[in-house]
Amino acid sequence: MARRRSSFLSPFAIARRNAIYKGLLGGERTWLVLGGAVWAGRFLKKTLGKNEQFVTIEKLLPGQWMSLEAIKAPTRKQKRQARKA
Repeated sequence: MARRRSSFLSPFAIARRNAIYKGLLGGERTWLVLGGAVWAGRFLKKTLGKNEQFVTIEKLLPGQWMSLEAIKAPTRKQKRQARKA
């Protein structure tokens, strides 16, 4: 099982914590703006970040060959139809 790195002392974790306590609960506008920027960056990274997908991992023996093809991303219409199905 993979272990997660502790984010307790991470600068971003400290900024998020201070944004909640000092910004939202304490009323300091600076921390509120900083927290919004940190959360916006985190949200964008999750939604727009690259997602790697491993299809298969195999060893090739001498004489074997491999072909790679790019698969087109589905359009919005195709995504909508897939969700309905």
